[in-house]
Amino acid sequence: MVTGARMRGAYGMLGAGVLLVGLTACGSSGTAGSGGTSAASASTSPAASASASPSASESGRTTRSELDGQSYVVTDVTGSHSQVPDSTITLTFEGGSLAASAGCNRMAGRYTLIGGKLTAPQMASTMMACDDALMTQETWFAQFLASGPTYTLAGDTLTLTSGTDTVVLGPAPSGAETMQSTGWKVSDTITITNQANTTAAVDPSLNAWMRFKGAEVAFNNSCNLGGGPVQIGDDTLTFGALRTTLIACEAPSGTLEGFMSQVLQGQTTYSISTGHGMTYMQIMSADGTKGLGLLADDTVGPDAFPSGSGSATATSTSG
Repeated sequence: MVTGARMRGAYGMLGAGVLLVGLTACGSSGTAGSGGTSAASASTSPAASASASPSASESGRTTRSELDGQSYVVTDVTGSHSQVPDSTITLTFEGGSLAASAGCNRMAGRYTLIGGKLTAPQMASTMMACDDALMTQETWFAQFLASGPTYTLAGDTLTLTSGTDTVVLGPAPSGAETMQSTGWKVSDTITITNQANTTAAVDPSLNAWMRFKGAEVAFNNSCNLGGGPVQIGDDTLTFGALRTTLIACEAPSGTLEGFMSQVLQGQTTYSISTGHGMTYMQIMSADGTKGLGLLADDTVGPDAFPSGSGSATATSTSG
């Protein structure tokens, strides 16, 4: 968790980045909507049957499963849909929460594993305008996940089947090299509860970002600066005790600061995907209820680490 150790210095504030707007479901149109927040009602889990998977809880909702903590990328699609060339489709499972991308927007929500089926009927999503092919793929994938496809896990290969459609996924490659090669601007926040799944765009006037180097992370939560130890795994980030400056922050900076501090604790999961000409990283909290969406942006925090050092500097500036 973030500690109260004081750091000196301040990074310059940069201009606002891409604004991502939440919505309850992906549409087939390429027109972006308006507003900063939306919520999708949580799904009601189907009643557990006699053939229910051992990973399903007595209430019928899976909170931990054999897929938990895993990130996958689609390697093959057969049936009614052909994957858009050069697009990436990803799934990340954490503590009963599922994050997904079909090459453009990011979706998140609860999932269940019951009777050998994976179901994710309500997925909150960002709302970016993409070309028609990607929007069609996004709509198809959201409907595919909501249809309750059967799943099989053989080694590290996950296969989902619904009707004539079969999706084969393999483990997502490690994003450590990509993660450390650029800065990451916080673009949206994700909140997942049993009642609602919400993806909200970060106020465009704020400049919150993260930088990674070796076993260290530096960050700006739009008010205070911080940093500390982090272990980067294939799909996990494990944060140690983070230090931060102690400026009193008012909303909206204070709200974002509090949200980031709740996510960046202990062992979290992350996934990196590309689409629509952007690289996007999603970090989910240890319990899978809160997350940060970040866009690769090399202009943020370029001086977060002094030359030749693996530790965040307390006196460097950016911008």
